[in-house]
Amino acid sequence: MSADTLKLSKFDVAERQLLQAIRLFFSQGDEVSIHTLAEASGQVLYDTRAQHGGGTSLVRDSDSIRPEYKKLWLQYAFRAKNFFKHADKDGSEVHEFKTETNHFSLLDAVNLYRTAKKSWTPETLMFIAWFLLKYPELINDKNPDVAAFIKSNSGVARPVDVNDFAAWSTCIEELRSGRRALANITLAMGLPREG
Repeated sequence: MSADTLKLSKFDVAERQLLQAIRLFFSQGDEVSIHTLAEASGQVLYDTRAQHGGGTSLVRDSDSIRPEYKKLWLQYAFRAKNFFKHADKDGSEVHEFKTETNHFSLLDAVNLYRTAKKSWTPETLMFIAWFLLKYPELINDKNPDVAAFIKSNSGVARPVDVNDFAAWSTCIEELRSGRRALANITLAMGLPREG
């Protein structure tokens, strides 16, 4: 294999897409690119979830939607995703994209990723922390992952301002570089090794 060839599993691709989407999010990069990367990652993680211990999608597996409306729900939920990647039926259409959609696309992908990875990365941890601060009323603290996150990270440091994206990016960089360390964070790429 040459130096210009990457040997990647589906998980490897989804991981790279998700981590890059989160870095773009905190660096306030292009919203369409963030959405495209997050949704592509989320779809691969969802499609391969049986191989990695299951996991549920907050969007695809919602039991709050009546079964007869599931198809309509998914069409609405993935309207931007489909608009950004297809042009066979709507080549001349215009889409009004609500950039806040990225918050929920990233959350869904992080949720699926965390189930497979079984640990946090600097990017996923910072995104979940940001989401908890941005939308505290939406999160069920009875969720074991969320409760464990809150317990293990309470008192670590004062929270970063939810709107200070430069500070969130700096936190990711400090964790990635090893200048700071937190429990249950991995810098390793790929799935955890069995055994």
